[in-house]
Amino acid sequence: MFKLSVIIPAYNEEIRLGTKLKSVVVYLHKNYPNFELIIVDDGSTDNMADVVRKALIKEPRAKLITYVPNRGKGYAVRTGVLASSGDKVLFMDADLSTPLVEIPKILKKLEGADIVIGSRGKSDAPFGRQVASFIFDQIKYTMVGLRRFRDTQCGFKAFRGEIARKLFVKSQVDRFMFDVEILYLAEKLKFKIIELHVDWSDVPDSRVRFWEGVINMFRDLWRIRQLHK
Repeated sequence: MFKLSVIIPAYNEEIRLGTKLKSVVVYLHKNYPNFELIIVDDGSTDNMADVVRKALIKEPRAKLITYVPNRGKGYAVRTGVLASSGDKVLFMDADLSTPLVEIPKILKKLEGADIVIGSRGKSDAPFGRQVASFIFDQIKYTMVGLRRFRDTQCGFKAFRGEIARKLFVKSQVDRFMFDVEILYLAEKLKFKIIELHVDWSDVPDSRVRFWEGVINMFRDLWRIRQLHK
């Protein structure tokens, strides 16, 4: 049986991750007993690290990586991926906005691809966020391409393990444009990428400052073009 590495990046998720981590461990035990679970604490200032340690104290297949200061989601995912050893690598958000039952679906698709990316389809997010997302997509297409993908930013992606580690060791974008960088690299290296519709909910109190992200994306998209010519 293949080994599955699950990466969960988290920042100040003491409450949400603390209540959901047990369900993640139970699900992996039942469905993917040959697993490793890697929680990456991205410089949290709350009590999340202690909560995670207590939750995982009797689980040898899980570990917590922690560092300071906060470096960004891309840095956290990269840290987790490069610490992984699985034949298949999946990263997902700490709030479980994509439910655990989507894991077998994305892994099934991975049998015929190098990378499978979750796609949220029609969003139930507020109208302002949908408008900002549309603007982002148009700028992204102009600057780095990737037009064939409906959703590059969904925090639910699966990779063949060796390919994940090959891509992330090359990546340099630390914050929310890291997904775009990884897909940009994967396209250049001609890896097979499949997009899969997944269930997704817009969880309240999201850590993503969306409009701030739209403003900052110009810098990172420009960096992606310059770094990987």
